[in-house]
This record gives sequence, C-alpha cells and structure tokens, in this order.
Amino acid sequence: MATNWLIAPAIAFEAGGIAALFSPLTGWSQLAAYLVPHAIACALFALVLTWLLPARYRGQSLRAVLFLFTLQFAVPLLGILGVVVGILLALYLPRSEREVPWQETDIPELPFRPIDMGVQMVYSQGGLRQILREASDPDKRLKALIATRQMPDREAIGILREALKDKVDDVRLLAYSMLEQKEKALTQRAGRLQHALRTATDDESLGIQRRLAQVWWEMSYLGLAQGGLRTHFLDSAGNTLQRLIARRPQHNDWRLLGRIELERGNLEAAESAFKAAIERGAPKDLILPYLAETAFLQHNHADVRRYLAECSRSPGNPAINTLAEAWL
Repeated sequence: MATNWLIAPAIAFEAGGIAALFSPLTGWSQLAAYLVPHAIACALFALVLTWLLPARYRGQSLRAVLFLFTLQFAVPLLGILGVVVGILLALYLPRSEREVPWQETDIPELPFRPIDMGVQMVYSQGGLRQILREASDPDKRLKALIATRQMPDREAIGILREALKDKVDDVRLLAYSMLEQKEKALTQRAGRLQHALRTATDDESLGIQRRLAQVWWEMSYLGLAQGGLRTHFLDSAGNTLQRLIARRPQHNDWRLLGRIELERGNLEAAESAFKAAIERGAPKDLILPYLAETAFLQHNHADVRRYLAECSRSPGNPAINTLAEAWL
C-alpha cells in the first residue's frame, strides 16, 4: 500500500507527544509539546486509514481525512487506537450473517398485477350499451351480452333487444337466444300454474291466480311482450286481480293492480288502487313512490312533494332519498 511508509513516522510522532507529557516542561509549553506531535500523528494516520476505506468514501478524500483526523485528535491517547481498531475490525471481520431485508411470501390469490382497464367489461347498463354501439370487435359485443346475466332482468332485456339490430349474425343470435330463454322460463311457469288451476280447490285457486297474475305482469314489465301481446298480458293480469279483489283482497293485490293501471295509462285508477293498498295495510314507504309517480304524470307537483316528504329517509333506500332531495 502506498501509505505504509507513513505508519512508522506517525507512531514516532505520537510516542514523542506522549513522552512530552512526562517531560520537565510545565504549563503551555508541555501542552504544546504534546498537541503538535499528536496532531501530526493523527494527520498521518488519517491518510493511512483513508486508503483502507471502501472506494465510495475514498472518492471524497478530503472529507474522509478531516473526519478521521477529528475523531483521533479529539480523544487523546486512545483516539488513534480506537479509530484504527474500529476500521480494521469492520473491514476484516464483517458480520457473518447478514439480515435479509425481504421476506418470501406465496403468490396471493387476488390479482396482484395492474389491471388493463381497456379490456375490462363495464357491468352497467350505460357501459354495455356503449360497447354494443361503438365496439368494433364482435367478441367484445358478445362479452357485453354475456355480462347482462349479472344485471336485473328488466335492464338486461332492454340491452338484449337493442343487440337484435347488430350487424353481426353471432351477436344477434346470442341476443335472441338469451331473450328466448327468459321468455320460455316465464311461459313455462304460466303454463304450470294454469294446469294447476284446473284441479285446484277454491281456496288453492286464489294463491295460484295471484302467482299467475304476477307472471303475466312480469312478461309485460320486463319487456318480453310487445305491442298487442303486451296489452293482452296486462289485461289478463288486471282482470285476474279484479276477481281476487272481489273475493278475498290483499294489499299486494291492490299494489300490483295499481302498477298495471299505471302501465296502461289509467292514472286515476292507479291512484285509487295505491290508496286502497295503504288502507289495507301496505307499508307506506312501498306505495308512496308510486303515488308520487302517478301525481307527476298528472302534473300535480304539489302532491309529488307531499308524497315524497312522507317517505322515510332510511339508508337502505338510497334511490328514494336522492329523489326526495331533488324535489324537496
């Protein structure tokens, strides 16, 4: 090492300084006789130790030399020995076992890579309609149709009907198939109920007729029936409910009849049915939104506000809360 020759003079200067402490000199002369050789020895040892430091510290040699000099000079006698031993131990006796700065873990089950939002389906009515209208890739449009299985039937059926106008045969056939499945399920349910009605007792027939009226209503409400067929289902459901009300009415009969009359456009009959449902024990929070809708179609805005004001503001009914805030 290029600085090895500095070790002997450094030891000599430090020994001379220590010897000065035991000389007959007194006062400031004795202190100066020690500090001057001690400072020279510290400077020489600082140069030697700088060459022993890692390369990243030797790049700033002036700072390293000043730091090592200060440590040695500040502690008489033991300063040089402590710094030399400390640096040599750190260099030649490193830690035998290093602490691992990371911990191995199993691959998580949930996605741990960034998600490409461009290939993700947006499971909402507006998002799926946009894909059907604007996506140039037929596979994306097919995936949009399959995604309607996660949506309420009424929203899904509207999207499927729009897909019947698609220019690609596969998209149209899938939409038609999914619509047919939904319609077939309701038709089969209505057929089973009608068959059961033929052999049912008088009391049993009341419950069967209620379920049958509900199926006919769903065929119309969901949009599976169009035009004259829709009118036929509404008429059949309304006539069935009228017969039930004449014999043994329930508040749900009046509520469903009110919704049917609302779909027919018979606003006064719908209002009377909804009010009758409340009089017979129907929960007001269930009926008041329909009364508000009826009043709105009648252009009676004062009653709209009155009905919405009577609705309870429960956290479980955010749609009504938002509507009430907009009107009140």
